[in-house]
Amino acid sequence: MLRGVTEEYSKEIVRLGKDLLRVFSINLGLQEDYLQGAFGVDDIGACLRVNFYPKCPQPDLTLGLSSHSDPGGMTFLLPDEHVSGLQVRKGDEWITVKPAQHAIIVNIGDQIQVTYISLCSSSLESKMTRLLVKTIFYYLMILNS
Repeated sequence: MLRGVTEEYSKEIVRLGKDLLRVFSINLGLQEDYLQGAFGVDDIGACLRVNFYPKCPQPDLTLGLSSHSDPGGMTFLLPDEHVSGLQVRKGDEWITVKPAQHAIIVNIGDQIQVTYISLCSSSLESKMTRLLVKTIFYYLMILNS
């Protein structure tokens, strides 16, 4: 049963990714299939990773994941709506991402940003993210990238 649910979820995330690549291409003034072509046309790779972060007795002394940028094209996060552990860096400040009910967080990865930079010949800083450890809730994060 879990295998079927996971396969269906993955299929829908890949479909969403293809739709977003088309929208991004159009909004960048490119042919609508430009980014999808850059990522493999119909053979777009996806990786499903599930992270489980148990309760932490001293979250102020622990960082869940160190700061990083996502190297792929896009990362889809399905966060627990009751736990806000994801942070995004803007300038010198870390901003906590507040999860919304039934929402998927889409993080634009380095590969799309590099493509954008090469097309626009402008500088664009990769967004850094990190994950905080929380005390009250268990945290289950599903990542597709």
